[in-house]
Amino acid sequence: SLCLVPVTLLLSNCSQAVVDVMIDLRHKPTSSEALEIHGSFTWLGQTQYKLQLKGQEVYSLQLKACFVHTGVYNLGTPRVFAKLVDQVTLFETSQQNSMPALIIINNI
Repeated sequence: SLCLVPVTLLLSNCSQAVVDVMIDLRHKPTSSEALEIHGSFTWLGQTQYKLQLKGQEVYSLQLKACFVHTGVYNLGTPRVFAKLVDQVTLFETSQQNSMPALIIINNI
């Protein structure tokens, strides 16, 4: 059995500048970060997204997580990188250091 859970990743550009954003869903937490009881879950579909946010724009990215066991999981694994449109280097956002986004799967 599988449990498929729709997840909305809300991206907000709080600046006035146009920003290039890259989202990477392939990141797996290290053992010190791992909060999963039964191992990891899988993001279904596309694993990387590239988009551009205008100043003050908010964008909702619809994702789907797949679980095969009951347990507690951390959905806060996507890595988000951003840069000003005219810059060369991508910078990982401070969102990576945020609180875990936990989900409890009770029954599959």
